[in-house]
Amino acid sequence: MKSKIYELKKKIRDLETLIDASLVFSSTLDIDTLINIILQKAEELMDAEASSVFRIDEEKNELYFITARGEKGKEVKEIRIPMGKGIVGWVAQHKKPLLVPDVTKDPRWFSGVDKKTKFVTRSILAVPLMVKGKIIGVAEVLNKRGNKQFNEDDLEMYLALANQIAIAIENASLYKELDELFLSSIRAIVEAIDAKDPYTKGHSARVVEYALLIGEGLELDKESLKDLELSAVLHDVGKIGIPDRILSKPGLLNEEEYSYMKRHPEFGAEIVEPIKKLKSLVPNILHHHEKYDGTGYPMGLKGDKIPLGARIIAIADSFDAMTSDRPYRPRMETNVALSEIKKNRKTQFDPKLAELFIKTFERQFKNE
Repeated sequence: MKSKIYELKKKIRDLETLIDASLVFSSTLDIDTLINIILQKAEELMDAEASSVFRIDEEKNELYFITARGEKGKEVKEIRIPMGKGIVGWVAQHKKPLLVPDVTKDPRWFSGVDKKTKFVTRSILAVPLMVKGKIIGVAEVLNKRGNKQFNEDDLEMYLALANQIAIAIENASLYKELDELFLSSIRAIVEAIDAKDPYTKGHSARVVEYALLIGEGLELDKESLKDLELSAVLHDVGKIGIPDRILSKPGLLNEEEYSYMKRHPEFGAEIVEPIKKLKSLVPNILHHHEKYDGTGYPMGLKGDKIPLGARIIAIADSFDAMTSDRPYRPRMETNVALSEIKKNRKTQFDPKLAELFIKTFERQFKNE
């Protein structure tokens, strides 16, 4: 009777894990977060010391880690395993699960990963990740705790999780491809606008690079960095509404022309606002010419009233403008432009962000 109650409790626990996994899959498309949570649950359920997920590089016919948990997780992520080699290579090649209670007694065992990481593998449970009959990777758990061995129940449970992991990886990959297609389409439009003036060609791409230096220095999360990147790409999209005679004028703009040019943030906001996926970026685009002391445009916002993304883009935009040739002046030397950023902190730029940009820029490019 006790054994039946134990078995029933274990089945309930397995079912709970599968339901939890399903909830995680529907809550995020961030593949790193998703796989990490699922493997953590698998380790807890099977009392495993470590776990990994490999994907297949079809061009090189190799397997590479996309997630590796455990004390040596960071070290193993650079290692690649040829198709057919080792336990995971065998599983990938034969598309079959493998339960190895003692790796030292299995001739398929490849000790290269352990030698490099100093991790000691005793036992492995590895399962193929299949989508529509095609193998896309392998998931494994290592070393059952307490000198125990993985069993058929563990295998059954891990196969069920593997099905969900495979679908999640496939969905996340498709989402990533769509997202990259979306981003590349936007870049193409913006590059076409930049190219209308030979002096601003490549401007938006460089503004993205400098803005992300600040964003990463602030340790923004992935979503915030993505929003910052898109905002920086699109910050000048409103110039599409500026006549070529003004945009490409080979000299200083007169007062009327300059007034019209200053409307490009408003034009950009109007272009972006109807696009649901981009609507949240409107404040960054609309306010990227505001100044920290309130003397900027279009609304004269001051200090922290200016959205963070707009304050970041203002620094990146100004730095690239200063270090690029213009028809009415040559480019500044990098150190001179950085001095200008420093000099104008508190007036034109957020002082903390300006200091951070100078610090991260000098660290990143000091050897170039």
